[in-house]
Amino acid sequence: MATTTKKATTTKTAAKKTTTAKPAAKKTTTTAKKAAPVKKATTAKPAAKPATKKAAPLKTAVELSVTGNKKIGTLMKEFNKQFPYLRLKICYSYARQAVAKGESISGIDPDKTLASVRRADSGGDISISGNKKIKSLEKEFDTVFGLYVQVCYTEKDGHRYYTSGSADEMTLAAFNKKCEADGCQKGLWK
Repeated sequence: MATTTKKATTTKTAAKKTTTAKPAAKKTTTTAKKAAPVKKATTAKPAAKPATKKAAPLKTAVELSVTGNKKIGTLMKEFNKQFPYLRLKICYSYARQAVAKGESISGIDPDKTLASVRRADSGGDISISGNKKIKSLEKEFDTVFGLYVQVCYTEKDGHRYYTSGSADEMTLAAFNKKCEADGCQKGLWK
């Protein structure tokens, strides 16, 4: 009878070892399988970095926002910073007739805001970017603010000119490059 008792004890011990070992193996396997996808997800993040690098060139293409509360001098400086070979001449709308007669015109005080000098029935915002045509920009200022605006440049000998004719058909960026190639003066905003 003693033999039977020994066999039963051995079987119970073996059963305990098997029962204990199986759940531990499952936990280890389950944990390892869950950890692998997390590593794959973290390795996917570097793929987003090239997208950031692609977005960087867009920062160089600054778009100027023109609102009524902006001072004329600030706008002129910002415009010249974006297009260093060009400048804006901002005048009251009646200056258009003086230019047509060949008379000299003076700009508006740069310390005034656009809202303080615009036509009473006008209002809104304008955005200025390099791909905007010169004639479109000048027309927008007339429509939105009721102001006469000319894009100007200064040749290397110091003579100042307004754009006209085929130059008005060019974009701001293209005309700025042309002025640079022609040796026009840079950084004059007044």
